[in-house]
Amino acid sequence: MKTLNLLQHRAVQDFRLQLVTAVAILTVVFVSPFAVYRLVLGPLLAGAMNAFIVVAAVLIAAYAWVTKNIDRAGKAISVVLALSALTVTTVLGLNGVLWFYAIIIFVFYLSPPILALALILTVLGGVAAIELSAPRRIFAEPDELASFLASAATTAVFSWLFASRNAKQRQQLFLWATRDPLTGLENRRSLDHELDIAVSTARRERRGYGLIIMDTDNFKEINDNLGHAAGDETLCRIAEILGNSTRLGDRLFRYGGDEFTIILPNVDAEALHTVAGKLVQSIAEYTDAAGTPVTVSVGAALLGDNEDKQSWNRRADRSMYRAKKLGGNRYIVDQLV
Repeated sequence: MKTLNLLQHRAVQDFRLQLVTAVAILTVVFVSPFAVYRLVLGPLLAGAMNAFIVVAAVLIAAYAWVTKNIDRAGKAISVVLALSALTVTTVLGLNGVLWFYAIIIFVFYLSPPILALALILTVLGGVAAIELSAPRRIFAEPDELASFLASAATTAVFSWLFASRNAKQRQQLFLWATRDPLTGLENRRSLDHELDIAVSTARRERRGYGLIIMDTDNFKEINDNLGHAAGDETLCRIAEILGNSTRLGDRLFRYGGDEFTIILPNVDAEALHTVAGKLVQSIAEYTDAAGTPVTVSVGAALLGDNEDKQSWNRRADRSMYRAKKLGGNRYIVDQLV
């Protein structure tokens, strides 16, 4: 099962890729006829701009599909649409203005809210400057310019507010979905994706990666004898100890229940033994609310050459269960690498 981290990223990226593609298709369908018509019958500048918009939209969509760099493609097509809107309006007058509202919607979906707002306000400023320097070039009366600027600016500001709030809500949902609310560690949904990253990075950069799986030995007794609040406090304390006993670049996860997982980049067998032993010792120094020491069983494994994540995880998990069967409060590092 893919992590929600990966799913959320793909969902956002896929939606924006679909939108970039939709813009390119709509541009070809609706703008191409105007480009052909104006290149044949004039005005030539407007026809050339229409043709430029079509070609640019298609090339940017192709770039997005090939490179998967949707952020850059979205920003590029937003700039093209905004500047083209200004140029076409300058040449065609009111016929160009009519496209502004559709462009506002596209730009706010395709680029970051602050960039979209800056682009739209810049274009509106350009329209105002053109009209004021050459009255009636675009609008028949001054009040038409004022009405257009007011309505377009209002649409842009409300679009910015909506887009900004939507981005914050999406980030909050992302955190809720990928973080354990009790301990603050990343959760099981994130782990699968991070294992993919570790395996990929290890193969590409020839870096050593270690995996630690940890299970609390007496957690059920804590819950049964002291209550779930004490159990929650124990889990939070273990998470704190893990954070203090590992490096900034190590990835910590609450896998579920009283089980924790750690991915450690740039480690060898000796370092993995050191870390695993330190974790067992540090947690054993902590006592629960009744004064009983809390102990853990730890299994660890180095990622083998050309090993997949399932095998890697299975070896660490198997070592953890071996440590538990031997009485707990110990670690075992799998040697099959």
